[in-house]
Amino acid sequence: MSLRSIRNRRDELAAANGSALETMIVVTAVVTALYLGRTIAIPIAIAVLISFTLGPLVTWLRRRHLGRLPSILIAISPVLLGWAAFAYVVTTEVGRLAENLPAYQANIESKVSRAKESLPSPEMLQRGSDFLKNLTGSASDGNSALSNDSRSNNARPNNAQAPKPRNGESKPIPVQIESPDPGPMDMLRSVLGPLIDPLSGVGLVLLFVFFFLAEQEALRDRVIRLAGTRDIHRTTMAMDEAGSRVSRFLLLQSGVNVVFGLTITLGLYILGLPNAALWGGMVAVLRFIPYFGVIAATILPLALAFAVDPGWTMLFWTGGLFLALELTVGNIVEPWLYGSSTGLSALALVVSAIFWTWLWGTIGLLLATPLTVCIAVVGRYVPQLAFLDILLGNQPPLKPEESFYQRLLAGDPDEATRQAEDFLKTKSLAAFYSHVALPALILAERDRLRGELDSEHVKQLANGIKTVADNLAPENAKPAKPVAQDDNGDKAPGDASDIILCVAGRSDLDEAAALLLARLLEDDARTVVTLAYNSAINISLPGLDESRIKTVCLSYLDAEAIPHARYLARRFRRRLGTDICVVAGFWSMGQNAAQIEHAKIETRADRLVVSFPTAVETIGRTVKNPRYSGAEPESDLEELAKQISEAMSRTA
Repeated sequence: MSLRSIRNRRDELAAANGSALETMIVVTAVVTALYLGRTIAIPIAIAVLISFTLGPLVTWLRRRHLGRLPSILIAISPVLLGWAAFAYVVTTEVGRLAENLPAYQANIESKVSRAKESLPSPEMLQRGSDFLKNLTGSASDGNSALSNDSRSNNARPNNAQAPKPRNGESKPIPVQIESPDPGPMDMLRSVLGPLIDPLSGVGLVLLFVFFFLAEQEALRDRVIRLAGTRDIHRTTMAMDEAGSRVSRFLLLQSGVNVVFGLTITLGLYILGLPNAALWGGMVAVLRFIPYFGVIAATILPLALAFAVDPGWTMLFWTGGLFLALELTVGNIVEPWLYGSSTGLSALALVVSAIFWTWLWGTIGLLLATPLTVCIAVVGRYVPQLAFLDILLGNQPPLKPEESFYQRLLAGDPDEATRQAEDFLKTKSLAAFYSHVALPALILAERDRLRGELDSEHVKQLANGIKTVADNLAPENAKPAKPVAQDDNGDKAPGDASDIILCVAGRSDLDEAAALLLARLLEDDARTVVTLAYNSAINISLPGLDESRIKTVCLSYLDAEAIPHARYLARRFRRRLGTDICVVAGFWSMGQNAAQIEHAKIETRADRLVVSFPTAVETIGRTVKNPRYSGAEPESDLEELAKQISEAMSRTA
């Protein structure tokens, strides 16, 4: 590694450390501000989420030529009516419950008495309790006696010196202070006092929602201006994605909770539990609180079922109804409906619930998921906060080829095979070789060229690729090996097929890539042989009938190995004849037509390919016609253009 590259690497690390420090300072300042200013931050956060939910409806109404104010009022009205209806149902049902509570006292006392009688031996429990009391009392006798003596000794002088009341003096008269009857204002203050804080909070949220909806275009422009006008596209995409995700999630969650509450109401009504509408509305609201909402909403219905029914049937059916419905909705319905609407991993949901609860209490737990969705979206579009998307998002942290390369680098081909089998559940083996295994080899080749992989790790990677290829090969697949000759020196049977020679360029990794290509070329009508790079140097072809070798494919992971490919192609033509077709494969070159044409001219190859699918198609045609005509396209881009032209001509 040169001195300049070392300096560049040092500067990059210093810049990365400085950027990480600045990001950490900003994140710490934001968290501190949210904690200290939670009195204002919480209403704003709730208003922003409600605005995300109602924003599409307001936009739709305004596109129907309604004014700004009527659109906002129409959008907010269902929310206010819903909360008013819920408050009416709750107050009505609570009043009925309070009236019926005395009637349940007999059932509760009966069940408690029967529970006591069902104990195995009440006398034994009583004896055990008496034993523990006696044991505790005996252990504290000494201390209690000592303390009593000390108290008596201290009390005697005081008692002796206590003054006696004189003759004729009366005893003290007790004084009792009575407050006057409360007036109308006092009664009004006692009733409305506890409601002032909640009502003021709701009013503040509604005020913020109104102004956010009224000024949504201006607020969007201000956010874009704060983020920087040079990156308007990214800021707009982040805002649109955050709004759509939060809006879709909240609407779906509201719908699921309403259906959940109606189902609970119907089920409890069928079971005969009083105030079924109250419990259904309560569970519909409390389900917005993750993890603990359903548990809190289940306690009171279970307690009421215990009190209402003289037996235990209603209690078990009520608990079973809540449990079965929550398991069905939480594990089947919600994952299917929500899908990737949140874009958060399961671990991120738990961590976010803990964090926001610590920061804002119960309200933080209620807002944890939508707020974390917004944070993850910001991390996706802001490079300095990309770690948030990695930590919170549900996308795999590594690409398939990166994960596959990591398992091979760790020396675990079995785990790499399992990853490949998971990929093959939805894709073909050719797609795995082309889009996962080959890119993983390209990553390894880049690390090798930078000097980060020694020869031992290179061999380990190449052997791992071979192991995975053997594990994935079908049971009826024939191995890629040289065709032997019989004792008389005659050609072996099957001389109707030509031999395709896949040649490794100049490393073990090139040999692994050649092996993957050979596996793709294998079928009943072809004989494919993989030649190692150390054998290719001297054109060592043991056991092969050289007259049947019609196609030679050179495999290179390094796009700069053009001179080596030219020398190797010249040697093969000198050894096997000029009528063979030489195909040069540069798997990391990319789809650059000018670069592909330049490499083809420099290597003197008959054809140059940069991907496995094009190589398979090209070599399949060369087996039938070793010398391509000049009309055949000479690059992957030209191949694509030709296919499009042929399709258009057939359509015409």
